[in-house]
Amino acid sequence: MASPHRRRIDPRVRARRLAAVGAILVLAIALLAFPKVTSSQTAALTTRVTTLPGQTPMNAPFSAGTTVGGYPCGPGLRQVPWSAYAPACEPRWSGNNGGATAPGVTATTITLSYREAASAILQELYALVPPSVVGTNAGAIQTMQSYINIFNKDFELYGRHVVLAPFNGQGNFINEDTGTGAPQAEADAITAATSLHAFADMSLIDSSDTYTQDLQAQKVIAFGLHAQYQQWYQQNAPWQYTPGPNCTKSADAIGALFGKQLKGLPAQFAGGALKTEPRKLGIFYSNIVGEQQCEQQVVQSLASYGVTPVAQANLAFNLSELAGESATAVAQMKAAGATTIICVGCDPISPRFYFAAATQDNYYPEWLIDSEYSTNASATPPFIRLLPADQRAHILTIGTPPTASSLSEAVHAYDLGNTDPSATIYPAYPLVYASILQFFSALQLAGPDLTPSNFQAAMRSIPQSSPGGELGGWNGASGPYDVASSFQILRWDQGATSPADGQQGTYEVCNGGASYPFDTSPPLPAHTPLHCALPAETPPRLGTVPSTSAA
Repeated sequence: MASPHRRRIDPRVRARRLAAVGAILVLAIALLAFPKVTSSQTAALTTRVTTLPGQTPMNAPFSAGTTVGGYPCGPGLRQVPWSAYAPACEPRWSGNNGGATAPGVTATTITLSYREAASAILQELYALVPPSVVGTNAGAIQTMQSYINIFNKDFELYGRHVVLAPFNGQGNFINEDTGTGAPQAEADAITAATSLHAFADMSLIDSSDTYTQDLQAQKVIAFGLHAQYQQWYQQNAPWQYTPGPNCTKSADAIGALFGKQLKGLPAQFAGGALKTEPRKLGIFYSNIVGEQQCEQQVVQSLASYGVTPVAQANLAFNLSELAGESATAVAQMKAAGATTIICVGCDPISPRFYFAAATQDNYYPEWLIDSEYSTNASATPPFIRLLPADQRAHILTIGTPPTASSLSEAVHAYDLGNTDPSATIYPAYPLVYASILQFFSALQLAGPDLTPSNFQAAMRSIPQSSPGGELGGWNGASGPYDVASSFQILRWDQGATSPADGQQGTYEVCNGGASYPFDTSPPLPAHTPLHCALPAETPPRLGTVPSTSAA
């Protein structure tokens, strides 16, 4: 069955529809009394950065006027009315932007690099996770370019536009994650900095911690999907960012889930006799750089609630060793009586080995998948469906539920920016969209004096998202290295149809769909079993920036 978001619409029909939708949105914005931001918030945005002599200052956010994209601007409105996440609107700007304010920036351009990795080991990866699920470099670039097209048009970049610069890299993330690809990663970072003159790099799945650190050494801003812990971002400021949540935030959420809400209760989603046993936790984590620290943060968060894992297993991220190590680790968990296994920083590949080993051992625990691919469940179902069917029913995660393509902000933005009628959207498009939207929001909020330090200051000024957005809660004040501010608890339902792609198997929301803030003690209910149901397909509230008192 074709995915709903892949249907192609006649451009003339699309234009008429968009015109009608735009008119309705403008009318709705004018008529509805939504919460507005406070005067102190507006002042903070306006005085955030210093303008160099000779530069023209940015216009005050929320001033009356029309944006560069042609949308109305006024108190509380966002830069584009169809987004739950866009920054505060700013009337069209003109003047002197200061020219080359930083490496990778000119008077007219901002260069964003993208590394294309290709090697024999990646072909081995694609045998496990086919391109139809994980996507291809060409598809990622085409989707990214579509988003750049519409954001270049609609976001205020002060006379500049973003130029995407893909290049063929020497390295790949698998070698780099296993510690064998350092020279190639360094060479690729030098290419991005000196040959392409990149201000930032966004290589998504083809990135790695090694590569992003080498980019930092070359003074190139790096966006990575693999989230590190909070202190790591602080130590590497202002160069490292992720759509989030970083693993410190995830650890706080996991600790509250199993230490507060589910502590002492039966493992209700386990299989066989395990479902009647009180939960006992085991932890899987990989030997990827930084993963040990993320795992320790989970252990510390659980300890704050008086919970101690019964077993912990560190597994090599190496395709030739994963099968054997998975069998050993699964046997260890079973012998320890673990009813529930937390997979910390879980990549899309390793669970296939973990689950296969558990099935072979006739062992059906609950699985908590903590992964960058779980934070937006619209990107997750194709990966989960590759896992053994008898293990999938036992999966929990934290993130946001899948969104129907007809309600998807990410799909709408793709359609607005796509210029190739024969192209189809990248399978993991929500991850691409979150990264690009975060990048452009900070570019607008940084003002004409675009520097790495002003970019970081701007990241902190990204406003609170409107309720119901498909990327979960955003708030720059909870960063500034990532903007994730809230999460939901999800459970995999094998029999339900995903609203994101129309295929069988999707995540349903638990706790009545409640969202919780990422903090050291999220307010989950105490000692309460999970009750889960498919999410209601209600459109998000768009167009306005919630006040500081909004939920």
